[in-house]
Amino acid sequence: MSTILIIDDDSTIQDVAEAILKNQGHTVLKALDTLQAERYLSSSCIDLILLDIVLPGQGGLEYLMDIRNRHPNIAVIVMSGKVRTDLLPVKKLAQQFGAVCILSKPFTAPELIESVTAALKSSCN
Repeated sequence: MSTILIIDDDSTIQDVAEAILKNQGHTVLKALDTLQAERYLSSSCIDLILLDIVLPGQGGLEYLMDIRNRHPNIAVIVMSGKVRTDLLPVKKLAQQFGAVCILSKPFTAPELIESVTAALKSSCN
């Protein structure tokens, strides 16, 4: 299966996503901020990133641009519980920044699995 990096400053979201994804057979790495994420990106083969939009320090969309520039082959799902991800301007902005999918928090297990499956196939709506 795939190696998925979860970048979110909410450890509860990380733990829930990790449990769901490990149950699906994925390897999961977790980072609370972009500095921790950089360590994984420089030392691990990552297939997919779940990236929170609102992060301490460097924001998620800004970091998404960095990821796209340095790791263009890694699929990225943008997540947020503070920004309404169902609004068309937010979807367009995230896609322009290079996200393949957008996921609202809190999410259900089926929503996460569906988004991850679609992102790994590059077939998100």
